Amino acid sequence: MTQETKAPTPARWIVRRGEDLEEFRSVCGFRKSVLTKEDQTRISISHLRINESREHYHKVMEEIYYVLEGEGAILLDGERVPICAGDAVVIRPGVRHHSEGDIEVLILCSPPYEDGDVYFDD
Repeated sequence: MTQETKAPTPARWIVRRGEDLEEFRSVCGFRKSVLTKEDQTRISISHLRINESREHYHKVMEEIYYVLEGEGAILLDGERVPICAGDAVVIRPGVRHHSEGDIEVLILCSPPYEDGDVYFDD
């Protein structure tokens, strides 16, 4: 008789408390991971404070930036687009991007964010 290995069953719900999230430096600024791949969700969510964002792109992930506070710009394949609170930006795979300004955003990624899908031209 063989033993079958089953993937863990995802929780039926998840409650993540903002006060429990640790902030860390990422490629675009200071990030708090709200939901990650490990939560077995179809998306990941991060809260990001833009700071010295470095231009990069993704081959698989699609990102949606939703601006919570502040104003600045997002550069998409070299085109500078002003953004401010309430704006949403969809960034498809392959689009080189980075942001500038004093901005806080929620980033939703589908599929969930993975470090291995961050690419730089330099």
